[in-house]
Amino acid sequence: MIKKMITVLSIIILISILSIEILNINEIYNPVFKPQDIINENGSINMVSAIVLDYRLIDTFFEVLVFTLSVIGISFYMEKLPEQNNISVEENSIVVKIITPILFQIIVLVTLYISVTGHLGPGGGFTAGVILGTGLIGVSFVKPIDEIEKIFIKSKIEKVKILVPLIIALYGLLGYFWNGAFFSNIPLKGNPGELFSGGGAMLLNILIAFEVFAGTWTILYKFIKHRGTI
Repeated sequence: MIKKMITVLSIIILISILSIEILNINEIYNPVFKPQDIINENGSINMVSAIVLDYRLIDTFFEVLVFTLSVIGISFYMEKLPEQNNISVEENSIVVKIITPILFQIIVLVTLYISVTGHLGPGGGFTAGVILGTGLIGVSFVKPIDEIEKIFIKSKIEKVKILVPLIIALYGLLGYFWNGAFFSNIPLKGNPGELFSGGGAMLLNILIAFEVFAGTWTILYKFIKHRGTI
């Protein structure tokens, strides 16, 4: 029931936003982006972050939405496949078992740094999510499937990740109230170069990083659970 309500609410918000955006396209469309203007208007030192999370946030939103729907589709399809519990796994060396968890902790810290400071330099939500997902693949090599499954089910990450596109859609809706246009940036842009600058860049990068990581974890878990059948 909750999933249906979230889906219906998301569709209503999207239709409303797209309808108004199409009607006002001539007023809001500006294909010219000057570097100094971007810094003054957005506050992000990273120009790519400013464009992706402000001027072209609606494009980024649909990229996240398509990714989420793809993960849901893969999960739905693979759930119908039989589970394989009798596949022998080659024993890893003691070095791999010790080093992999340590490297994963470092990867988590790097991911947090890249997602939080994506508006100040190279990085961002998509990059951070991919890095963390890649680190998780390494952990899956040394952890038993039962332990991975227990963590996956307990975290409820498969359900929580569905909320991210809705949160970004609500963020875009709020843009109409604080700046008169959907998916516009938070007015509190801060001082360029400081951590708390770029408006909603940090929030959006964290949300996107979580979504990419959650999707990667979901697909990885499904492939491990149904290994040997595809």
